[in-house]
Amino acid sequence: MMTDELRLSPADWDRWYRTGHPSVVSHKECDRFYGRVAPRPGMTAVDLACGSGQWTRQLAAWGLTVTGYDFSAEALRQANAAGLRDRLTYARWDIDGEAILRDLLPGSLNLVTCRFALPYLAYARLLTDVGRWLDPDSGTFYALVRVDRQDADEGQAADTEQDAAPDPFHRRLTEEQIEPLGYGWAHCEMYSLSRRHRAIVLRGYGG
Repeated sequence: MMTDELRLSPADWDRWYRTGHPSVVSHKECDRFYGRVAPRPGMTAVDLACGSGQWTRQLAAWGLTVTGYDFSAEALRQANAAGLRDRLTYARWDIDGEAILRDLLPGSLNLVTCRFALPYLAYARLLTDVGRWLDPDSGTFYALVRVDRQDADEGQAADTEQDAAPDPFHRRLTEEQIEPLGYGWAHCEMYSLSRRHRAIVLRGYGG
C-alpha cells in the first residue's frame, strides 16, 4: 500500500511527462478490452490517473462520454493539446490527497478505468469508492497493472522495462497484491496482456 514517503508529487509527474515516454495503447489491449467489457456508445466513464489521455481518447472514440482525471498539470496540458473529442473532458484531481468530487455520485457511472496507476494509490480504499460510483447492475471497473514477477522463468529474455533497476515511474504490483483486488466483487476476471502486464475486470461490488 502507498505511503507518504513513496508518493510522487505533481511536480515529479510534470517533469516526467515533459521528458518521459508514456505507455501507448496497443491494439491487443483494445481488442481484449472490447471483447470483455463491451463498451457501447452512450455509456458514462471515468478514467482515473489519465495521464496524457491516450486511453481516455480511445474510450471517447468508442462513443462513451468520458472524463479523465489526473493531478499533473503537464499531463492534462498534453491531453488537451491532443485535441478534444465530443463527449470528452479532462479535470485536475488528486485522488488520494483531495476529497471525492461531487460529480462522482453513487451509481452514476457505467465504467471506471485506471491504467498503470494502482501501485501509486491507496487502491483498497479506492476500489470501495469505485464500487459505489458504478451502476450496481452493469458497472465495470477495468485496471491494467505492471506485474512484479519474482518467479520469472530462468532463461527467458529480460523485459528491458521491467527487469531493470526499479523505476519510480513504472511501479508494479506483486501477485500477492493483485490476487485480493477482486475480493468483494461478484465478478472478477484477470488476464495477461504480456508476461509483465495484467488486466483486471471487476463487476458487482458487494455482490
